[in-house]
Amino acid sequence: MAQQRPHGTRRVWLPAAAFGLFAAAIGVRLVQLQVLEHDYYAAKAREELLGNDTIYAQRGTILDRNGGVLATSVTTWDIYVNVRVWKDDAAANKAAAELAPFLKTTPTALRALVSSAESLDARVYHDLSYEAGIELIKRKVPGVIALSNTARINPEGDVASSVLGFIGTENTGLAGIEAAYNEVLQGQPGRAIYERDTTGDPIPYGQHTVTQPKPGEDLVLTIDRVLQEMAEQYLADGMKEHRAKGGSIIVMDPMTGEILALATSPGLKFSSLEEDLSGGGDDALSLLRNRAVTDLYEPGSVMKIITAAAAIDAGVVGPNTEYVDTGIVYIENVPLKNWDDGSYGKQTMTGVLQNSINSGAVFMQQALGTKRFQQYLDAFGFGKPTGVDLQGEASGIFRRPEDDGYSPVDVATQSFGQSISVTPMQMMQAVAAAINGGNLIAPHVVKARIKSDGTRVDVPPQVVGRAISPQTSDTIRQMLGAVVSQDPDGWGRNPSRYTAGGKSGTANVPVWGTYDETQIVSFIGFAPLESPKILVLVKLDENGDGKTGTVAGGPIFAKFTDDALRYLSVRPEKGPSAVSR
Repeated sequence: MAQQRPHGTRRVWLPAAAFGLFAAAIGVRLVQLQVLEHDYYAAKAREELLGNDTIYAQRGTILDRNGGVLATSVTTWDIYVNVRVWKDDAAANKAAAELAPFLKTTPTALRALVSSAESLDARVYHDLSYEAGIELIKRKVPGVIALSNTARINPEGDVASSVLGFIGTENTGLAGIEAAYNEVLQGQPGRAIYERDTTGDPIPYGQHTVTQPKPGEDLVLTIDRVLQEMAEQYLADGMKEHRAKGGSIIVMDPMTGEILALATSPGLKFSSLEEDLSGGGDDALSLLRNRAVTDLYEPGSVMKIITAAAAIDAGVVGPNTEYVDTGIVYIENVPLKNWDDGSYGKQTMTGVLQNSINSGAVFMQQALGTKRFQQYLDAFGFGKPTGVDLQGEASGIFRRPEDDGYSPVDVATQSFGQSISVTPMQMMQAVAAAINGGNLIAPHVVKARIKSDGTRVDVPPQVVGRAISPQTSDTIRQMLGAVVSQDPDGWGRNPSRYTAGGKSGTANVPVWGTYDETQIVSFIGFAPLESPKILVLVKLDENGDGKTGTVAGGPIFAKFTDDALRYLSVRPEKGPSAVSR
């Protein structure tokens, strides 16, 4: 008898079809996860499993010329929280309550910071002190990770703060030497990659890869911290006495271009940095610039040093060449008067410098001619940066015959420091060339670099040109010595212990093609006369008492020079301890 074949029923085919569709869906999903979106989910898994953090390098130390520490780094901790671990409210509340006191915040604020984080590891604190970080690590707070970092400190306080500058939260220089030499100081950061458990803590025997950071190089500055502090104090006192809104004192070795001190005001101070920068805006940004290299001004009669040097070097006048000053000279029917509206009669070129006679400066410029005079301005470095190793240096400006709006009056007034804009650093470079034998030397603030293996690389003086002959330079030094030694009214510009030379400058501030009543006064001088060790520029901006560069700046130069050379162990040339001749 034939056997009857079974026939399918709904009870069999419907479950089979459902299971088939379910298996197909799983298969499609597996293809999606393991093939089509493999890279995405593999990266998510690695992010969950692996920590990957930056290890900042030890930033190089900044030293003064004698080895004193001006800026260095100390070990700190950056504190991170694993966001996944803190998703459990109970665990997060307990951990936040334990962590908050270390970070000087509240548990509520801490949880809000973590919950708003976009990455799995949220940085909740930067530069926790080393001791506090060690104590926190011992607590083993769930989800909390401490990574080593460094913080910048300045052992000398606010001394040289505008020169040194500061760094940001990523250990990157934002101003001053810290910014100008950031790549040298910063070194190369490393990386830490590690497996972690469900609490976010590294697994002791899990995968662990560390790329060690490479420490930055140390810098030795040309700055002398004692002279720097002295210059800052003299500047503060001078601004207070003469009610000035700002100013600079720059001290240079004129033979090498090394900047021994650079005080400017207004400027940043470490002690009030956060407060000063918190408001933002132009006022905050202005504190980041070093005004000795970024700000232009008309130097006034200090420029007569350069005019005399050019005319003597060209052979068109000598120190004893005579002319008759009538108190006024006409250029293109424009009257140019002396600074005091005075008339000095028969004068030598030395007398022009001694009495700061504008018409005498025009006399020397006309003897040179426009082309040759401006060639000397180029040779002395005007109209271009000095190359000083600080950020934001301005180039300076003076009008030439080919420029729009030029007039012969422009070049005539350039001879006594108007219609020409310079930075204080440019003025220092030019006068240094006038007294050091004629070499135009690039000023610099870094003396040497010290590599991580201890190798020292010194920065040699860089002669960038020749402005005048050594013989002319000798003559200019003697003429400027006659300016300082002639002190009939007791102005106090002559140092009491040393021979010196120098020249004052008083210039009104140009405004829309004319000049207002505010003024910038300065005095630039050097000592000792025969073998200058220091060149000093004293500059006061908008002094409220209206005194001239001779009266306001001269005494500051004289007193500072006496103190500075005594500190530098230069034997006095006057007084009971003077060198016998």
